[in-house]
Amino acid sequence: MRIQISKHEPDVRQLLDIVQQRGHHPGHVLIYAASGWRYTTSFGEVERFYWRDPDHSTNAPPQDRLFDLVLLLDLDFERAESLATLAQARRCIAPEGLMLAHIPSGIGASARQTAHLRCLAGGFGQVWFHGGKEQRWKSVFRKNGVMLSARPNGELAAQRTCSIIVPVYNERDTFSELMELLLAKRLDHLGLRKEIILVESNSTDGTREAIKRYEGEQGVRVLYQDGPRGKGNAVREGLRAATGDIVLIQDADLEYDLADYECLLEPLIQEKAAFVLGSRLGGRLKMRNFEDQPFVGGALNLGQVFFTWLLNRLYGQSMKDPFTMFKVFRRDCLYGLQFECDRFDFDHELVIKLVLKGYVPLEVPVAYSARSFKQGKKVRVVRDTLSWLKADFKFRFARLRPCFD
Repeated sequence: MRIQISKHEPDVRQLLDIVQQRGHHPGHVLIYAASGWRYTTSFGEVERFYWRDPDHSTNAPPQDRLFDLVLLLDLDFERAESLATLAQARRCIAPEGLMLAHIPSGIGASARQTAHLRCLAGGFGQVWFHGGKEQRWKSVFRKNGVMLSARPNGELAAQRTCSIIVPVYNERDTFSELMELLLAKRLDHLGLRKEIILVESNSTDGTREAIKRYEGEQGVRVLYQDGPRGKGNAVREGLRAATGDIVLIQDADLEYDLADYECLLEPLIQEKAAFVLGSRLGGRLKMRNFEDQPFVGGALNLGQVFFTWLLNRLYGQSMKDPFTMFKVFRRDCLYGLQFECDRFDFDHELVIKLVLKGYVPLEVPVAYSARSFKQGKKVRVVRDTLSWLKADFKFRFARLRPCFD
């Protein structure tokens, strides 16, 4: 007796399209469905597994071979048992293999985020989702479904690393104090080691000379730019250099308190979230109160309210403070994303593209002490406001196209 895998027949051509997009050339294929594990010797034979013969399925995958492609059809990532299935698949996949999984609970961001965290815990990374309304892919198995593709990770390190990216430009008054605080900050009680990445943009106030003192410091990497290209450009360079499991963005102006690292990192360590935002003063209106420039502070607060409303409206979110500097996420979340913004519009671009890929940020309250323009704030009201508007609308109506290695 033959039974049907699901209500809708899989389109093997679309499966092949995903495989080819990832630059993969499958040979032996391992398939997991409700009736157990099956395997075939070529991708071309996958279509006949739309029909299963339960008498020829097994409760465990074969242990005597490695497979180029693992196809998980009926895996419910919401269930804790999915970790055991992922672990079985990880043991059977070739080092350069590819895993494809269908997410039957639909295209919701919650389902995607859960699936990504399960994959990371199960030994997979480089995750991408194919099939959401934000991308051109249609579901392979169901009208509203999503396909996930991922590759096996290497051996897990004994201790995870948090990459702290610090863009620095003309911060002579605060940089040295920040570095002393950063070097003294301990994360080992969270099971993390620090990787501090300083990106210096050719400061003119002596900050570059101060940074040179930290060259060769254990756990510190210094990247020099030949000129100021914008905060976003500096952060992008830091992201390219980061090697940690978790990434945290830290400004050099001491507006934020390093004592909040624990509350920002714990949700990621406990695998409750893949993307965390530090919400300044709970997202309240009067987060900027400049004693020397009260009118300017009020105008910035109103601008914050407007752009938060606009971003939430455009992208169907309910964030309180999407433009906080404290953005913390699993580095694997960036896989497949391309960034282009160089100034403060990168704050918008980063949040937007992570949301479009499927991550709903968890917001936790953090302390915030705003500085005014007279104290060194570098935002340019007209120029940056226009760039924020451009980014918000541009990325809303552009397709999120992945860039795979």
